[in-house]
Amino acid sequence: MESNFYTEKELRELGLKSFGKHVFISRKCSIYGAENISIGNNVRIDDFCILSGNIAIGNYVHIAAYVALYGKYGIEIQDFCGISARSTIYSAIDDFSGENMISPMVPEELTKLTKGKVILKQYTQLGYNTLVFPGCVLNEGVATGAMTFVKQNIPAWKIVAGIPCKIIKNRKKNLLELSKKI
Repeated sequence: MESNFYTEKELRELGLKSFGKHVFISRKCSIYGAENISIGNNVRIDDFCILSGNIAIGNYVHIAAYVALYGKYGIEIQDFCGISARSTIYSAIDDFSGENMISPMVPEELTKLTKGKVILKQYTQLGYNTLVFPGCVLNEGVATGAMTFVKQNIPAWKIVAGIPCKIIKNRKKNLLELSKKI
């Protein structure tokens, strides 16, 4: 397993802001602005992920294959979170109305961004292909269904799904007791 992941020495050479113990980052992961990325203990980041910008990852976090984290304005992933395959989190998005230019390659004064830090509070789980827009806070224990679009804050311990997402039901809190056994 470890041969597919960076060694501790290689992690140091990436220039991450910080990283803890038992960190497994795929050699096929793309990291931009490593000096702005901090990673806690017991974290695994799988193949073909993109990490870019200001990102803080807590402890006991799994980020599955093909996940993209665009953190120019900040992404915080707290302890015991998981992000399923092909999910994307944006801390900034362009205005597609046609009134402004679109692209990080044009002068900033010609663009209009919606921007804001995204926070996944502890025990949050994003289902397959979840899309999270800038400024959203997914409070403790939130779970999203597959192919969910999050464009607003989500109350704690809710299961949401849909485009845009709606609350489906309450989520059980057994995770609180289970995590004490670690």
